[in-house]
Amino acid sequence: LWAITRWLGSRVAGWLSVATLLWVVALGATPLWNSLLHQHETAIPLQQPDRIEGIIVLGGAFNEMVTEAHDQVSLNGAAERMTATVQLMRQYPDAPVIFSGFSGRFIRGALSESDLALRFFQEMTGQTERVILENQSRNTYENALYTKDLMGFSGDGSWLLVTSAFHMPRAYEIFKDQGIPVIPYPTDYRSRLPSHEFRWNLGAGAEQVSLLLHEWVGL
Repeated sequence: LWAITRWLGSRVAGWLSVATLLWVVALGATPLWNSLLHQHETAIPLQQPDRIEGIIVLGGAFNEMVTEAHDQVSLNGAAERMTATVQLMRQYPDAPVIFSGFSGRFIRGALSESDLALRFFQEMTGQTERVILENQSRNTYENALYTKDLMGFSGDGSWLLVTSAFHMPRAYEIFKDQGIPVIPYPTDYRSRLPSHEFRWNLGAGAEQVSLLLHEWVGL
């Protein structure tokens, strides 16, 4: 009797595990997550004033190991953080640019994100004299902490904060908590209009779930 009960228990546990997995997969494939991500990404809208004190761009856009392997700067899915900054450098030609980021990876290559950022700006703009590197941070809190230590931020001038839209709510709050006067400039949007999302998409849904959970836990 004990053996039968144990066998049935293991069978039930197995079926429950499979059912839970299928439920998570199905939920991740629904348009729900796109709607939630769209709401999250648009919570803090882009602002672009006529005058700024400078630009702060957060790391996370480089493939360090791929760059090291092929000696060519490689950008990942967050590339718009860097390309948007190049556009802003042209729009605000006198504004200094702070790149904040070393590496958030457990396994690091010989090149840091700051190394790659300097090379990227040199190749894209031909100028690095107004680029300031904060090359110690490994996460968003350290981005703000070490950037403040580096610059001090005395005065009333505001700085554009450039990062991915899904990352902006958390980054914006952390920088404000450190007393850094930032103006949000979100980029690298991952969501579509909710009215345009009528299909199930497991791949996109899985990415959206991952992004949201990471940011919600961070908040």
